[in-house]
Amino acid sequence: MQTCIAVHPALVPDPLLPLLHAVQEKMIGSIRPKADNFSKEKMGGANAAAYHLSAGGQRVRAKMALHAGLAVGLSTTNVITIAATAELLHNASLIHDDIQDRDEVRRGKEAVWVRFGVNTAICAGDLLLSAAHATICQLDDSGAVANLILLMHERVATAIEGQSADLAAGTSSFSDDATALRRYEQIAMAKSGALLSLPLELVLLAAGHQNYLPQVLCAAEAFAVGYQIVDDLHDLQSDLSPRTAKNTYNIISVLEATGSLDDSIEKARTLGLEKIDLAIALAKRLPYNTGELLGDYAHQLRTVLLGHKFEALIGGH
Repeated sequence: MQTCIAVHPALVPDPLLPLLHAVQEKMIGSIRPKADNFSKEKMGGANAAAYHLSAGGQRVRAKMALHAGLAVGLSTTNVITIAATAELLHNASLIHDDIQDRDEVRRGKEAVWVRFGVNTAICAGDLLLSAAHATICQLDDSGAVANLILLMHERVATAIEGQSADLAAGTSSFSDDATALRRYEQIAMAKSGALLSLPLELVLLAAGHQNYLPQVLCAAEAFAVGYQIVDDLHDLQSDLSPRTAKNTYNIISVLEATGSLDDSIEKARTLGLEKIDLAIALAKRLPYNTGELLGDYAHQLRTVLLGHKFEALIGGH
């Protein structure tokens, strides 16, 4: 349930930088219990969650929410709240994802489950999920909170279904390539697209522009498929190695049944470009230029795919 995007620093507008610090402070504050009777030992989940958040990351969802929120005229307080909410949900998914994939490193540091153990890591992820709902309740417009929480649940539920399908896909068999490819796209859209669309959707819903939510979701889903293809091409050698311990579902393993490896790679590139271009087009149509950053990230992804510079996506999760 993660999307890793290589973001060039120049794409981060300077006015957002101090707001990102405020987002970080709000996230850390949301996971620290106020009761005085918690010892460090009893706060294992909170400590583990704080450790994960302290590693930083691209904060793509926060940047998208901040940029879009300011563009539609939401207050600074509200855009920080929405940005923190989206990041808390995303980071919860990363902690749980690392456990399921047995990824030992996250953002250049030991993954939470490696450092604190699986049980504490599960608790830390759960804490971030709960903290996200508590955070969105701080929105100034209390009348809008119910609909925002409902949308959050819908997107989290979709991401969970996508992750579950991804975990099972490596052992699945399909009657034909078209069915397999369609399933691949559905999984990528669900596990990554849902939480990528959420920051923009929360902003537009809070600003009364709910009519654009389907378009945002379509743009994020198209981006998610394009990203997943780039990521699969980058990880091709390790994913398809017989020594790989993971049960990996790679686009090439989906396409290679009816063609050579070179043909499968070219088909994957073509499909990836198609999805990325769709994401760019849809992002441009969003109101008040709210899709600008999503479009910028898609343009970067397109450059990576055209140039075969797959090493550009290493790290920065």
